[in-house]
Amino acid sequence: MLDDRLRLAALGLKRAQIAKSAAFDRCLASVGLTMALWVVLERIRAHPALSTHALAKASMMTDQSLGELVSKLAKRGLVERMSGPGRSIRHHLTDAGRELLERAAPLLSEALQNAFAELSAAEIEQLIRLLDKIAPSKGSRNAAQR
Repeated sequence: MLDDRLRLAALGLKRAQIAKSAAFDRCLASVGLTMALWVVLERIRAHPALSTHALAKASMMTDQSLGELVSKLAKRGLVERMSGPGRSIRHHLTDAGRELLERAAPLLSEALQNAFAELSAAEIEQLIRLLDKIAPSKGSRNAAQR
């Protein structure tokens, strides 16, 4: 029998993810981005020259999903794909990609403020710790313990 608390927690996580992702998509729409596209651009900015597979992992996506998004970004002139060692492809932002991230920053900042407006600073810290317990981020104490 499924524990009702666990079921409610799982449904709550999914509900929050969908609601907040949709809110971020709405805020980024005015600059032609979605949250998924922004994540890819931001990961390329933070880690230039990652291979497709490494970029997919850094973006928390499958290789196939990432490939589709990178293709869209490349067609818009926001990302360049270059040959790397062996058969790997490396990804770099173009000047237009960097400029778009700069234009998106205040929009995303406002959306993040709105998304967490109901939580105090202490509650946000607690949420970060709890999420890290169930899904450790790379480099976190909880990831090192697993």
